[in-house]
Amino acid sequence: MDDLQRCLGSMLVCGFDGGALPDEFRTLLQANSLGGVILFARNYTSRAHLSELTTQIHALTEVPLLLAVDQEGGRVVRFAGDFPTYPSPRYYGLRHDADGLRTATTRTAEQLYKAGVNLNLIPVCDLAPDDPAHVIHSRSFSNNPEELADIVKRQIKCLREQGVLSCAKHFPGLASAYGDPHSEVSRSDQSLADFRKRDYVPFRAAIDAQVDMIMVTHLLAPQIDTKAIATFSSIFVQQELRDYLGFAGLAITDDLLMAGALEGLSAEEAGIKAILAGSDLLIYGNLSDNIIPVTNAIALAAAADSVLAQRIEESSDRIRRFKQARLKAQGEYPDPAQRPNK
Repeated sequence: MDDLQRCLGSMLVCGFDGGALPDEFRTLLQANSLGGVILFARNYTSRAHLSELTTQIHALTEVPLLLAVDQEGGRVVRFAGDFPTYPSPRYYGLRHDADGLRTATTRTAEQLYKAGVNLNLIPVCDLAPDDPAHVIHSRSFSNNPEELADIVKRQIKCLREQGVLSCAKHFPGLASAYGDPHSEVSRSDQSLADFRKRDYVPFRAAIDAQVDMIMVTHLLAPQIDTKAIATFSSIFVQQELRDYLGFAGLAITDDLLMAGALEGLSAEEAGIKAILAGSDLLIYGNLSDNIIPVTNAIALAAAADSVLAQRIEESSDRIRRFKQARLKAQGEYPDPAQRPNK
């Protein structure tokens, strides 16, 4: 496996079916050519099994690995049953109970850390829409930008204190959107001025709180970019997130296998577009059967495209420096009582 493939592999955060790690994932992990693994409800049976699985995954690679989950609370939890769960952020927001959400965030992070999961894909920075059928409705604490910004800072602090990485989502904000990116392209006709005035406020707070990464979502906002969804838009990733908001951390995509990203594209084409737009990490929610073909296809394209190859090298270097600074070497999971305050 050449250096370009390893650099590309470090950008991939991939999921799989069932409770056992596929052989292809083992191959990439042993070659230090997979940046992370994302876990879902389909991978979870019990806390004991989760700990066994994460220990096995971490032991396969010599480099620190991202092990991610969406454990927001409410209807978006991947680990349930014997894993402690809590109400949605909106539940706490409607009760003006910031301390309640802070406690839930801390307790969830404690359990994730003990189980070997080092990245929770929170906080949700989208403003809460009024429509109860909206994809974000119960997932956001508040529709008030300043109130949401405050709780976002608290959640990031809670995660960091427990040794768990944070990810603010879904940039540039889905509150004004219609359509669910899981099943179709979401669209917002909101102006750039309105995004900057309201939707960016919680993301700016997350950046001020030193959030580890920001997730870019599959949103078409033609007032800003007429051609590309935010995931594939250098206007959003480079000009707005990097230049306007000043974010220097890791930019991560939402799941590139969602219908909102894959419209008319293959999995590898979606990955290439996201890389060229400026994302560092690519989530593929389920590559159980074709992780190596997808990786090889992107690497082959990069071998013939110097711009794509340079972008892969840039992101790989940013990921390497991030992991050196923020992740312990595999196997180092001390008891929480022995962990120094962060």
